[in-house]
Amino acid sequence: MHRGMGKYSVTGLVLWAMASAAASSSARSGEEKHRALESDHALADALGKSDKTAVSALLDEKFEWTDDQGKGRNRLAALEELAVFANDSEDDKDVKTHPYSQVEIVFGFHHGARFARIWVKRSAGWRAFVFLDTPIPKQPGGAAQALASGGQVGDCENPCRSLPYEPTTETDKAVLAEWQKTKMDEWHPNAEDWASHIAEEFLIINSSSERNKPQRVAIARKQQEAGVGVPGDPIVSMRMEDFGDTVVMTSQHEPCRGGKPYYNVRVFVKRNGHWLIAWSQQTTIQSASPLPAVADRK
Repeated sequence: MHRGMGKYSVTGLVLWAMASAAASSSARSGEEKHRALESDHALADALGKSDKTAVSALLDEKFEWTDDQGKGRNRLAALEELAVFANDSEDDKDVKTHPYSQVEIVFGFHHGARFARIWVKRSAGWRAFVFLDTPIPKQPGGAAQALASGGQVGDCENPCRSLPYEPTTETDKAVLAEWQKTKMDEWHPNAEDWASHIAEEFLIINSSSERNKPQRVAIARKQQEAGVGVPGDPIVSMRMEDFGDTVVMTSQHEPCRGGKPYYNVRVFVKRNGHWLIAWSQQTTIQSASPLPAVADRK
């Protein structure tokens, strides 16, 4: 009787320890999320007070801010244009977050744009890493309809097979390998495989549309049924930063169909041994000159 009670007591202790560890882990996760949002609120407060010292302390050394016109600024430029930076960060609405272990995406709407603020955890605390604004489309869904009806058929050397970027870590190599599979799946439509590389919380945002995973998969299926894919937009430049099980990629692209280049930020998260795209947002660089379609270039 007592031996049995001892057995159940040990089992109970093990279960209690496991539950306590899970609760502790959940608490730590919630605490980190809270701290990321605290830093986001602290930055908004510092900008509202024009406190350059406080703002500077919250910006990562590699900070990038791109406004809704596609104008990019690094940390120093953002601090030099503090009033403009402050105005761009006002009147946030419908704010939500995607928290990861060392990265958090804070996103929502303000003054006619969809914003994403990516915070990263450094040894000294949470720091603002990439801020991006994308104009809200006046006629949502137009780009989705164009994609669904097919597009220009052509080669996809860059970015499907090669890139003007050399990854420096094994993590970046793995991320690029999985990402290039999605580019191949868009060029030669394969909706099922494309979906296997995409996180459930995925959002893709550009100047003409916003789509979640089910909406984007539906477009891929229509393309697959039609047998017409779209080559990926060639990459001009790229940067990747690793944060544990999350990677942030920023890049500049030239539209394969022609038009003005755009800036893009993507976030990848590792789950079950695979790197999945969790976020993709782009903004057209309005000050740039339009380019001809890739097929028309000589």
